[in-house]
Amino acid sequence: MIRPTLFRSACLAGCVLLAACGQPATSTKDASAGAAAAPLRQLARGDVLQATLAPVAASLPFTATLNALTSIEVAAEIDASVREVLVREGETVRRGQLLARLDGETLQQALLEQQAQLANDEARLRLARLKLDKQRELYQQGFISKLAFDEVDSEYRIREGDVNARRSQLARARKSLADTSVHSPMDGVVYARRIQPGEQVSRNQKLFAIADLSQLEATASIPARQVAQLQPGQRAHFRVEGATEQFAAQLLRVNPVANAGSRTFNAYLRVDNRAGRLQAGQFVSGEVILREVGDAVRLPQAAVRDADGSKPWVMLLDGNILRRQPVSIVLRNDNERVLAVRGIDVGRTLLAAPLLGLKPGDRVALPR
Repeated sequence: MIRPTLFRSACLAGCVLLAACGQPATSTKDASAGAAAAPLRQLARGDVLQATLAPVAASLPFTATLNALTSIEVAAEIDASVREVLVREGETVRRGQLLARLDGETLQQALLEQQAQLANDEARLRLARLKLDKQRELYQQGFISKLAFDEVDSEYRIREGDVNARRSQLARARKSLADTSVHSPMDGVVYARRIQPGEQVSRNQKLFAIADLSQLEATASIPARQVAQLQPGQRAHFRVEGATEQFAAQLLRVNPVANAGSRTFNAYLRVDNRAGRLQAGQFVSGEVILREVGDAVRLPQAAVRDADGSKPWVMLLDGNILRRQPVSIVLRNDNERVLAVRGIDVGRTLLAAPLLGLKPGDRVALPR
């Protein structure tokens, strides 16, 4: 009875031992299968970008203030009191438009006086002419001496000079009377009005300031080490302080003499403002385009590894595998932090910036 019991115990122990020995092999197999089925690294939309052709420009940054290319101050031509002012600051005026009227009562009287005196002088001149013609006949017939004829001729010349002088005085009187009406010498905008009705103004006193805002000029200060890169005709773009809209400009000239204090050079840029969206006095910041490439792939600097070295490269997605792709840098814009590169096909997907833990050969999943 004892032997069958021992046999059954031995069999049971053997089964338990066999089961225990087989358990680790099953766990190792499951672990390997789990590793093979591990999820891919999921990328977000901001982690990747597509290679596209877009212009990249090397540029020189500047700050400047917009000024009117053409402006003028209208001054009084006579001493008079102001009778009427017809325009205010901010109004658009045309060339020849009446801006103000000055009192011309005294000048009108002076004009009438000059006209009367001219009429008298012309009458005296006609009489002197008659005398001269008569005396010439007598002299030619020998009835008067040469001295007598010369006296009559001299009197005529004096009367003729008096008439010419009076005509000049009359012309000045007419001009002075016309100067009581103050007209705009150009098309533009009134940006300063310095008189009021009833005020007394004197000759050469400034009355109005007018600017043509259809063409503006920006004066930029350029450091001496960079001024050699500038050439007239180069394009530029800028933004007004506090706004996002971009405007175009063109470099016209560079002052060859440096500013005394700062040792910078003034560069002058022309701005077409016929649309009237800009105002004189606005502060702007922009860039002068030094060189531009339009047939290369435009990438942010963060997408290119070792951009300052001899072998730059990007992390390209080949299916769902990351691959190292060498590129060549054609042009860089440090102001916008973008690069123009070649060596990558348009439309390919790549990482927009380095991601912690990712390296060439890793498997990733693109964003849905």
